[in-house]
Amino acid sequence: MPNATDAPLSECALGRGSRISLTTIYSFMCVLGTILNLSVIYLVVTFKKLRTASNAFIVNGCVADLLVCAFWMPHEAVSTSTGRFLVVGYHAFKEALLFLGITVSLLSHSLIAVNRYVLITKTPAVYQSLYQKRNTEWMIAGSWLISLGSLFPWLTSFRYPPERCRDAEDAGAASAPASFARGTSVSVLSSPFAAGTLAVTIIGQTCIVVYCYLKIFRRVQISVKRVSILNFQIVNNLPYSFPRKDKRLGFFVLALCFIFILTTEPIFWVLVAGLFVPVSMALWTSTWIVFCTIFVSNPFLYTWKNEEFRKSFRSVMRGDFLRGSTVGVEPITINTISHIFPRQNSRRAFLGEMN
Repeated sequence: MPNATDAPLSECALGRGSRISLTTIYSFMCVLGTILNLSVIYLVVTFKKLRTASNAFIVNGCVADLLVCAFWMPHEAVSTSTGRFLVVGYHAFKEALLFLGITVSLLSHSLIAVNRYVLITKTPAVYQSLYQKRNTEWMIAGSWLISLGSLFPWLTSFRYPPERCRDAEDAGAASAPASFARGTSVSVLSSPFAAGTLAVTIIGQTCIVVYCYLKIFRRVQISVKRVSILNFQIVNNLPYSFPRKDKRLGFFVLALCFIFILTTEPIFWVLVAGLFVPVSMALWTSTWIVFCTIFVSNPFLYTWKNEEFRKSFRSVMRGDFLRGSTVGVEPITINTISHIFPRQNSRRAFLGEMN
């Protein structure tokens, strides 16, 4: 296995042009990601009708994404532009929060996918029993506890990067032996344990997300009901065929699955390959940037097709909430989908209230 400490200092450096580009990218993603994640958190906290189990998992992912977008990316932009790193203790703290944010965010994707899978494919009684308030809180707490547990072994093997990276215009063509620390100062991934843990986490969450969304897609395609996946609404046994726009909802779920795979699988394969053979700095950096986009786009992907979020956002833009409007003070409700098998003729609808 390549040793992360054997590379010469020149391999740690990025070219001046590359630094400017990376600093611009990190700055842009920092601003956009922070705004989007904070907006979703604000809407859920402000409007009671959005305080559902499904949205609780989305907010959990947004909080984790903020650790990457609002905390890590600004420091990384400064470090990349100046070529200097922070003091040892604070740098370790920054990288630890990055590792924590990544793992919790990935686990939140699985929690959201499983929640929607149970919501659509299981009976209302099963959903209500599984996603009671206490159970939901334990699921969210579990995602942080698992991430913290995987963080402690990395802390014992943390290695601080060189004090300063020299400018080198041709550094982009250099080979870096399995360490992000040489190109982007992401020393949290310079440890084989951290890289392996992240790779296992990515492939595990990918399997869960793909399985759940493919099951949801299949259920929507064969269902006798018109189902809105992201709004969680039901229209029972319509006498006419599915409108084309409703059929597209199933394909939108597949699109979510495809985006998750597109942003996570490249870094997975690079992490695995980097454990055994040298990987070029350009490949490390490009796959890492693609991976970072998932922390920026998550709030938008999970809420833009949700009518309740859109109504709440429009209310905020119009200032209805500030003017004392009654928008957002409805009882906390969860619309769940009652599955109807083809052989059944009866209709079942369920509306549960979160305690």
